[in-house]
Amino acid sequence: MTHVVLRCFPFAGSPATRAPFLPRPSGERAGVRGLLKRRFNRSPATRLSLASLLQLALLPSIASAAAPTLTHVTPPGGRRGEAVAVKCQGKFDWPVSVDAPGLNVTVDKESSQLQVAIPPGLAADRAWIRLYNAEGASTSVPFLIGDLKEIAEKEPNNSTKAPQNLEDSSVTINGVLSKSDVDAFAVKLEAGQTLACALDANTRLGSPMDAILQVARPDGFVLAENHDDVGLDPRLIYQSDTAQTVVVRIFAFPSEPNSTISFFGTDSNQYRLTITTGPYVSHAVPLSAPATEPGTVELFGWNLPPASRAAAYPLAAQDGILLEYEPLAEARLPAEAQPGFLAFPGTAGSARLRLVPWTAVSNGGTSSASSPLPLTLPVSVTGRLALPRQVDRYQLNLTKGQKLLISAEGRELDFPVVPVLNLIDPAGAVVATFEDASPKKLALISFTVPKDGQYELTIRDRHRLGGERHFYQLTARLDEPDFEVTASAETLVIPHDKPAELTVNVVRRGSGVGPITISAAGLPEGVTADEVVSETKGDSAAKVKLTFKSTGVAFNGPVQITGVVKEPNEIRHRARTAPRLGACFESLWLTSIAKPEEKPPAAPPADPPPAK
Repeated sequence: MTHVVLRCFPFAGSPATRAPFLPRPSGERAGVRGLLKRRFNRSPATRLSLASLLQLALLPSIASAAAPTLTHVTPPGGRRGEAVAVKCQGKFDWPVSVDAPGLNVTVDKESSQLQVAIPPGLAADRAWIRLYNAEGASTSVPFLIGDLKEIAEKEPNNSTKAPQNLEDSSVTINGVLSKSDVDAFAVKLEAGQTLACALDANTRLGSPMDAILQVARPDGFVLAENHDDVGLDPRLIYQSDTAQTVVVRIFAFPSEPNSTISFFGTDSNQYRLTITTGPYVSHAVPLSAPATEPGTVELFGWNLPPASRAAAYPLAAQDGILLEYEPLAEARLPAEAQPGFLAFPGTAGSARLRLVPWTAVSNGGTSSASSPLPLTLPVSVTGRLALPRQVDRYQLNLTKGQKLLISAEGRELDFPVVPVLNLIDPAGAVVATFEDASPKKLALISFTVPKDGQYELTIRDRHRLGGERHFYQLTARLDEPDFEVTASAETLVIPHDKPAELTVNVVRRGSGVGPITISAAGLPEGVTADEVVSETKGDSAAKVKLTFKSTGVAFNGPVQITGVVKEPNEIRHRARTAPRLGACFESLWLTSIAKPEEKPPAAPPADPPPAK
């Protein structure tokens, strides 16, 4: 008798966050089976041939299924404390295994569908979902988490005269702009109510769209409009002076401009549109807090009670979540910095802050020329250019030979400030400056102090603008020797019969950083990777290759790459994945493919019986 063998493999992590790998449903090949039955049903001999053919048809599909791909999930998010049915979009054989740290996921029998349960106390605004099987894994895709009632967009809703009517004035709508689509939603407002509308699409979901958001009257007259606020995603506020029904309308152009002049639509244009007349949180101040004692911070947004505050926590501090990190390279952030999260159940919007290994302060008012705010390095400062043409001033006591590193963030944190920096020496001369019109270039000054003394640092907006949302974050510290390592891929597959290579990129900061030893941690038994050294000169100074070998053991799970330097001081950093959607991770997904089972040698033919 011939048998079909299903290989099983161990899972890394909590069973609650990973769905089991299930065999192919028996009915999936029903069409092939029926065809073969009709063709081969005349004799025992042909029925035996049928069985053999069925085994040949089924075995390769189970043992050699391609690694899954996952482009996005629909809906692209859910409400904290609830469960949602999610459709996977991509290429895969169903069922598959799922990795979704922080979420409780089960795999439905229905092809491509998952049941995703979001824990009520999950301290995160975004989780990540990955599919995998014995042959490899997909990239992880984002799944956003909110606190409002969730509904689905329903077509047709392409006109302000025939919109989708909303029963509640505070909802999150999951939708898609397919074809040359326009989506419209009608909401009733009372006199004096403030309506907050915010779209998540390109910046946090990766949808290839550049959307425009409008509030209009049913006759189409536009009352308010926004194009870009959070990256390419719009956000707008409208205060109604009378009781009326308004229509929130959304349409888009491609995020990568092309020659088309029509509205842009595709099944990949997933979005989450939040519409609320209740409290909406856009950010929190200060923008940084000490990692050891984050404390409470003040909430900013719309429809919030005065002096609203919330406790700050490390992002998803509980076990099991895939922890996001900010990209380090441009801002030269220390590896110890991590995102923080603010918990305020039942409120629309969300806010993060940066948890830093040093002092964090707020500039409560305008720092005049006569009274600049003194700073002690290292420090992070939250400031606001509340008035047009405002200049904030800070005082630094510096020593000759110190290597100073100053950065200012405005647009990077979704605020309208375009920072201009000037460093002024004790004699009143400008010795370092940053002013650049490029929308993607961070305001950064790297400066070696020529003499002791009291220096002044000024910051203003390039366009001399100011306002309630003109916040910025200033970081000043000494540029000490350090390094960072980045894995070139988020996933890696090791075949059973040959090694696999992973490129690790190396960047040294400051001078005197010696050789860096790079190794893999968390490997299962049967998988090895010899450590490599990034020397200070030569090709290995910028990148090295880790070679992974397997004895043919089956494995799927996260592993970490670590870099260690001994000079000038011992420093240890984990390699991070390449930045994606404003986030990177300190682990990559490793698949080791099992060695095929060897078939026993065929028995020799039996001797014919002797003739009678």
